[in-house]
Amino acid sequence: MDSFHNWIAKISHPFQSLYRHLLYRESIPIASSSICEYLCRQWEKPEKSQPFTDEEKRLISWIRQQTKHHNRNNVTRTQAYLSFFTRFPEIHWALVAHLVSRNGGWNMTDLKGGLIPSIIGHEQIQPLFLFLERANALIFHDAYPQLLLYEASRQHNKALFHLLPAFSVSSFMRPFWEYFYQTKDSPLLTVALIINEQQYIQQRVVDHPFYQRHVLDSFPFLIQQWLGLNDLLIPYVHNERIHLAGITARDFADVYHRIQIGKALYGMLFYRKRILRGVGRFVSQTKHTGSRADFWPHIFSAINHTKAAHIYSPHLQEAWADVTHRFSDRRDWFHDLAILQEIKQLPFVKAPEITSHYKQNLKKLLAAAKLTN
Repeated sequence: MDSFHNWIAKISHPFQSLYRHLLYRESIPIASSSICEYLCRQWEKPEKSQPFTDEEKRLISWIRQQTKHHNRNNVTRTQAYLSFFTRFPEIHWALVAHLVSRNGGWNMTDLKGGLIPSIIGHEQIQPLFLFLERANALIFHDAYPQLLLYEASRQHNKALFHLLPAFSVSSFMRPFWEYFYQTKDSPLLTVALIINEQQYIQQRVVDHPFYQRHVLDSFPFLIQQWLGLNDLLIPYVHNERIHLAGITARDFADVYHRIQIGKALYGMLFYRKRILRGVGRFVSQTKHTGSRADFWPHIFSAINHTKAAHIYSPHLQEAWADVTHRFSDRRDWFHDLAILQEIKQLPFVKAPEITSHYKQNLKKLLAAAKLTN
């Protein structure tokens, strides 16, 4: 097993480099040099913190309560992102987060569905779920207070982003929120949030010894990647049918690769009107349940029956109980201005349609499941 693991790791690197090169040959400019200089000045001269007023303390308490309420499970998080985007469509990141969170739920229920338990050992199912659930919960815990602070700023007609430290949000984010409040530069804020959230989970999940040992260094996780289970799907309605745009994460452990994936998803969603319109139709008419039957009911079913034409894909709340999380890690990941290179442009994916690709991956999964039965 170890020799096969090492062989996979060795041959992955050159293919991953080639994959990135071919995928991201075109880009969309986001941040100019003058914007980067402005941001650097804000970090160089941070405002001195002042004691919170009673009104600010009440707002902080309310935001914490709302965040805890909506952070119960993947379904509640995913719905909260969409509800926020519906209220404030200028916050593009909320729709991106909604779609990525849908994918997180599908991956979670796959672990109790009709295929993956036949391929991955029972002892690996729980660590994989905890890995997905922990990352999903942490991102929500960090990002949702930022969204609610923006909502409160709109309601009070004044910027309230000096309250971000109350939620242990990285110092990286305050200049971006304040700049956005003045300019409504949605792409810049979106890219900043993508960078921040991926860096946030890097320390707390990806680099955590438990997940390193039981997930990222494990044979089943490598199998997941090679069988295409890391496809990030964007279902959208076109000509009254559900199509799939998306991209495959080839190296989840690499924070910079995940940032590129997030930016690429944002580019294909908000810089292609047909996909954005189709996504709007899909998310408005399809409640997230965690089952892949949400987007392809002709292939997946949330009911575990014996019909060969359907793959069992349960609802999340039938597959997994809610998990209680602790959020005691208050470290700030932001210590190096070199990360600003990541805000300058979006990778533009030429061919975002992956419907056929996903069908091929399903065929591989079905074949692998049959071999193990």
